[in-house]
Formats: sequence, structure tokens, C-alpha cells
Amino acid sequence: MLRQLPNCLTVLRLILAFVFPLAPEHYRLIIVLIALATEYLDGALCRWFNWGSPLGALLDPIADKCFVLVVAMVMFVETEIAWWQFMLFGAREIAVFCGASLIAWEKNWRAFFNVVPRVLGKAATVFQFLVFLCFVGLESIPQWLLILAILFSVLSAIDYTYLFFKNNFYRAMKDQPNRS
Repeated sequence: MLRQLPNCLTVLRLILAFVFPLAPEHYRLIIVLIALATEYLDGALCRWFNWGSPLGALLDPIADKCFVLVVAMVMFVETEIAWWQFMLFGAREIAVFCGASLIAWEKNWRAFFNVVPRVLGKAATVFQFLVFLCFVGLESIPQWLLILAILFSVLSAIDYTYLFFKNNFYRAMKDQPNRS
């Protein structure tokens, strides 16, 4: 039962993504803090206790992308952020979504498990959550922080795109050499 705790935390973050736009403003900080905690704890529990699973490896990035994109959309609607800033802020999510869609289209399911978290992706997540915390907690986003979040998101998108093409994740496994 405890082995499923990381997956439960991931599902909770996915639920929070859909609850966030509907939640009263005074609950948003709590939602972001819980999402941040689940973002950390699901991965930490998998590493500490070897509780990783194929389902978790698939659901975790989906929950991450959904939460970031939903909160970013609400932030875009409710602040003075320009559309191009919104697109750059979500560049990593867009790049990963496009790559994952192509992998799914090619039915290259093994490739999902070959993509590992990257340092730039982790840094982008940290800055995105700092922006979210300022948005919901302070009701203002420092320009320097938004710029850093955008910078790391774009760099991470470039990094994941490079990884995607370097490893030929867009090709079906039958076209790749046997890795066993």
C-alpha cells in the first residue's frame, strides 16, 4: 500500500491542477503549496524507497505539465503577462508535450521511460513555482523572477528537444537497435 503513495501524490497534483481555476483566491496559496510538496515528495519517496513504477513514470510528468499549464493560464488571464511571455514561460511544457505526443503517435512507449529528469528542467520547475507563489501569495510577480523562469523554461525546452532528437525518441522501437 505504501508503495503506491508516490502515485497517489501525483494523482493529487493532477486533481489540484483542475481544481485551481475553480478555487476561491484565498485557497490558491494552499493549493500551490500542496502541489509543490507533492512535486517533491513523490520523486523523493521513489528514490528513497525504490517505489518507482511504470505508471508513476508516466503520470508524474503529465501531472507536472497539467499543473504548470493550468496555473500559468490563470496567471495569464489575471495579470498583465503578455501572450509571448506566457508561451515562453510554458516552453518546456510545450516541448515535452509535443515530444511525448510524437512518442505516443509512434507507439514508442519505452521511450517514455528513457527520458529522465534534467537539471535545467528541475531549475525551470523551481522558478515556475516561485512565480506561482508570488502570484498567489503576493499578488504580484517580480519582473526579474518572471525573466528567470522564462529563461530556464526556454533553456530546458532546448535541452529536452536536443535529448529527443539525439536519442531518436521520435522513431518506433522497431527502427532502433536492440538495447538488451
